[in-house]
Amino acid sequence: MSSMIHDGLADLKIDLNYYHVSNKTGFMLDHPLTELPAYFKPWENIASSVASLIERRELRNVVLKMPLLDHNKLTGHRQLRLAHLQLAMIASGYVWQDGDVNVPKVLPKSVAVPLYYISQHLGIQPILSNVDLALANWNLVDHKGPMDFDNLACIYHLPGGAESDWFFIVNFMAEYNFAKCLEPMVNILEVLDNYQKLPVGDVTQRDRIVDRLVKQLDGLLAGILDMQYSLTRMHDKLAGETFYKVIRPFFGGWGGEGGPMPDGLVYEGVSENPLKFCGNTGAQSSTLQLLDTLLCVEHDQEKRDTILLMRMYMPTAHKRLIEDIENRKHKLRHLVTSSHVDSLTEAYNKSLSAVVKFRTGHLQLVTKYVLMPARKLTQDNVENLDLKGTGGTNLMPFLKGLKQDTLDATTFAQRRNTYFGLTFGVLVAVAASVAVGLVVRLVAKK
Repeated sequence: MSSMIHDGLADLKIDLNYYHVSNKTGFMLDHPLTELPAYFKPWENIASSVASLIERRELRNVVLKMPLLDHNKLTGHRQLRLAHLQLAMIASGYVWQDGDVNVPKVLPKSVAVPLYYISQHLGIQPILSNVDLALANWNLVDHKGPMDFDNLACIYHLPGGAESDWFFIVNFMAEYNFAKCLEPMVNILEVLDNYQKLPVGDVTQRDRIVDRLVKQLDGLLAGILDMQYSLTRMHDKLAGETFYKVIRPFFGGWGGEGGPMPDGLVYEGVSENPLKFCGNTGAQSSTLQLLDTLLCVEHDQEKRDTILLMRMYMPTAHKRLIEDIENRKHKLRHLVTSSHVDSLTEAYNKSLSAVVKFRTGHLQLVTKYVLMPARKLTQDNVENLDLKGTGGTNLMPFLKGLKQDTLDATTFAQRRNTYFGLTFGVLVAVAASVAVGLVVRLVAKK
């Protein structure tokens, strides 16, 4: 039996390989391919020219001449992921080439058919999303060099030039830095299981396990803070109006009220009825969902419905990892709030506070790169996109709600531990009051 948590075995040590997760790159595709076999060269040629073809308003004409290739000739996970990236880039460019003006109602079968069935095979959606742009579109300039801001590059490019690439490089680094959270996470889950197995009176072993848990939470904290730092680098090389006017339109989905495609998009050769999908959004990243799950951050049903919807845009194995940890019997919050150990409560709250800091940073980015440009450009042809996030959510209320839920989890841990301290204090105060009363009575009798 391998050490995975599946088939109902919720307390075994996690094998990250089973979930297609790398200790080095996290949820990012490890060593993504940069080219497919020669048969698929037409896809590569167009995908590599998407930005320039859009700028010349020629992409749609080129796509209409694109041959329908047999996607069944693809072999292996990495070929499928690269093909999905190429076709999703082409599809997004085809739809949004002219912004909200003259949006096509049909995606040609040369793109629609392979994109749809490749997506079915991968368990993701047939639209450009986080699984493509943040997880599979990266490459190293110097393959012997480090994974850092100066050595990362995009395989394919959206309009916006170096500023557009910088947006994705920052996201690459946030995902990469999340990988530092994985070893502490696995160790935390193992510690939780071991803690429950200890004899009730074994105080020494319990103290050692709590100390180990504090150490792992410190490691988790360091990873989250590195993720948050990555977001702060967005300001270095990306202007607000460039993101809003030039880059963000290509993150749009199809289908839903308030957008230019309320009925969705027909995938020619797949369905005669329009299909609806959310556009690219950070909510499709597995990182924060996994941290919320580990740290037991709870969301109301409305937000949870959105969170579960976003999981449909994650690779199947990544979604399974989140769900398997959700279903584990032993929860971190329960141990923290029942142990009454100050150092453990502090370490837990610090990790939650780091997630709050990350979400605060994200809100600041949304304000700079979406809300402020939207106010200036309300007459622009992409004005509809500022009403909702590209994932279809009411953007700021949703993000603020996630932040508040994280704050509430921090308060919960403090409140529970404070409660026991207050209870003891109240008992002492009552005892002291009774004692004083007795003394007063004795004195009065005398």
